Amino acid sequence: MSITPQFFSFLVENRLHDSKPWFEAHREEYNRLVLSPLRALVQEMAPIMLTIDPELITQPAVGKTISRIFRDTRFSRDKSTFREHLWISFSRGKAGRYEPVPELYFDLSPEGYSYGCGWYSPGPQLMETLRRLVLEGDKTAKAAIRAAGAQTHFKMEGSEYKRKKHPDAPAELQLWLNCKELYFAHRDNDPEFLYAPDLGERVARELTRMKPVYQLFWKAQSTARAEEIHTSTALNLEEW
Repeated sequence: MSITPQFFSFLVENRLHDSKPWFEAHREEYNRLVLSPLRALVQEMAPIMLTIDPELITQPAVGKTISRIFRDTRFSRDKSTFREHLWISFSRGKAGRYEPVPELYFDLSPEGYSYGCGWYSPGPQLMETLRRLVLEGDKTAKAAIRAAGAQTHFKMEGSEYKRKKHPDAPAELQLWLNCKELYFAHRDNDPEFLYAPDLGERVARELTRMKPVYQLFWKAQSTARAEEIHTSTALNLEEW
């Protein structure tokens, strides 16, 4: 089952109504036009995604790989109930309640689509660990930098510090070293690509280019976690 224009038509109409009763009255359309195509995409992408990381969650279910259509409005000024865009996300699952993990995603909205690799709000500690791996010439970091530089399909994105963290580092490393958060994305709105019957396989094949970058993100994640555990253990021993 492929993505169709009706997929986006439903998301727009549902968002305009922004009504739980309206949504419940049209849940069958949501299941048929939106949820079923997303599940099919996950199933199509899963075998290829597992070649990137065999530990990825690939269950085609809301809350596992498919985003919820209901928005979390607890900490948002926008109190609208429903999203107008949805996404598929492949990760190993939450490491902790507030700890982000590297993920590979495919985002779909009426304005277009994007897919790529990154962290959601990695925070200063993870980014500092990543910068250290890059500066130390870690082999996983070198492989990621080579892979990213050898392609043009995905663009490195992320807000930067106004003052460079490491101004003397080589120019080709500056974006890696100066971003507050870092991810790679390909953005487009090509209907021929979007409505292709093999869309999931095409996106998954493109995402395999990001395997070295994904591996670097996970190395930074695991390194930061190990250092945190070591520090915590040392402090506990001192107190004891």
